[in-house]
Amino acid sequence: MTYLITQMLLCLLLAALFGFLIGWALRAMKCQGEIARLEAEWNRRLAAAETAGTTQKRDDLKIIEGIGPKIEKLLNDDQIFTFEALAGAEVNRLKDVLRRAGDRYRMHNPKTWPDQAKLAAEGRWDDLDELQVTLIAGRDS
Repeated sequence: MTYLITQMLLCLLLAALFGFLIGWALRAMKCQGEIARLEAEWNRRLAAAETAGTTQKRDDLKIIEGIGPKIEKLLNDDQIFTFEALAGAEVNRLKDVLRRAGDRYRMHNPKTWPDQAKLAAEGRWDDLDELQVTLIAGRDS
């Protein structure tokens, strides 16, 4: 009786191992095909963007005191991607971007953002740090 149970357990173990190996091999083949498809799509889109001249330089706007990831996305949605663009933006435009985003963004004051962005665009990081020390959440303290 134990011999029969041992035989059955051994057969089940071998079947599970065999099934695992077949599944692993099939998944690996499918993933390789999917990776190749995604790489081809990425290369196609990149080539289209380069020929259209739409490759956009983007700066990390979160360096500016008072700008976090959500506000950076709002600015990007308004076509502000670089320090230069932010430095050239009027404060009223920035306030309008925040106002359109809803009540929870009205507490932010973008008054110093263009000045900070100008320093960052010029690479004056020490001056930017000195300015940011005097700011609290992007506002003059």
